[in-house]
Amino acid sequence: MKILSLITEYNPLHNGHIYHIKKSKELVDPDVTIAIMSGNFTQRGELAIINKFDRAKEVIKHVDLVIELPLINAISYADDFAIGAIKMAMELGTTDICFGSESGDIDAFKEALKSEREVNQGELKSLIKSGISYPRAIESLTYNTLLSEPNNTLGISYLRAIETLGAGITPHTIKRKGSGFHDAHDAANDFQSATGLRKLLKNKEEQTAEKYMPYRLARKIITRGVVDNEIIFDTLKTIILRSTPDELKTIYTMTEGLENRLIEYIKQANTYEEFLTLIKTKRYTWTRLSRLLIYVLLNVTAYDVEERDLPTAVRVLAMNVTGQYYLSTLKGKQVFTNINKKTSTYFKDEIKATAIYNTLTGTTMNDFNTPVIIHRRV
Repeated sequence: MKILSLITEYNPLHNGHIYHIKKSKELVDPDVTIAIMSGNFTQRGELAIINKFDRAKEVIKHVDLVIELPLINAISYADDFAIGAIKMAMELGTTDICFGSESGDIDAFKEALKSEREVNQGELKSLIKSGISYPRAIESLTYNTLLSEPNNTLGISYLRAIETLGAGITPHTIKRKGSGFHDAHDAANDFQSATGLRKLLKNKEEQTAEKYMPYRLARKIITRGVVDNEIIFDTLKTIILRSTPDELKTIYTMTEGLENRLIEYIKQANTYEEFLTLIKTKRYTWTRLSRLLIYVLLNVTAYDVEERDLPTAVRVLAMNVTGQYYLSTLKGKQVFTNINKKTSTYFKDEIKATAIYNTLTGTTMNDFNTPVIIHRRV
């Protein structure tokens, strides 16, 4: 059997994603297609624009299974994100993955990974120590620009994870259509980026947004109100003000005195965006700091991450008849379609994150009261 896994966020699902799903299926011709999707928090350190259950409800119309990517991996930097996703793919018997890229050339990714392996590690460490980012340092040592392009970072990380885990999974890539991954709205394109769509939805430009994504999803998001990181500011402020520097230092990636910057500037800021701007330095990217603030919000400590085993328990958010049958063939795997008191021990991080997300957004669907979504039409 061919089992295709797509590693995704769908924040929100849009026509470019649907195009990618369709083309991936055409390329691989799988028996089963699985979406491994982030939950209520994303890799860029953001709250999802709408909760994981409503996103899964739309996604299952196009795939056979929707699986939740474990929280710690979903909110980590590219390599940890990829490791968790590929491990999930392995648990599900995946034979192929397919990701979007600017070039659509998988051989270019393989060559880039080979170039990276040949880099002098001493020179690399020296460049990073001088303040140059890892992608830029790699580019300067390999003369391979693909390694430094943000839109290719995850693709390289997927290949690296497959190699590291000995996954035996065949990688493919599909050339992206329309706006780049993080581009703003561009009316000239038939496809829009998730970033551009989030801006349209925030501005309540429903009719424009509906051209580029499932219209029911667009209406649901606008009706409920667009979720963004501004809503966490007051909670963050309370956490930081009540914490000592030593307590904040236990948070994952809280290094080089960042805890002191947080304590100093939280007193001056009036909004999340203003706070992020105040703590920003040349050394740290916006995404790096956004993730750090999510770690503070969720109390993700260095110990939590460093002592954690690779995930093996699989949380199914949605399935159709094909997916349901395929799950029945997976023997000896920890696959759960519903969360109860007994199974909740496997998903403590996700349950806590959902509870916090719900408190902030007024969402009522949680991991205990929301059964697996079953899509009857295949």
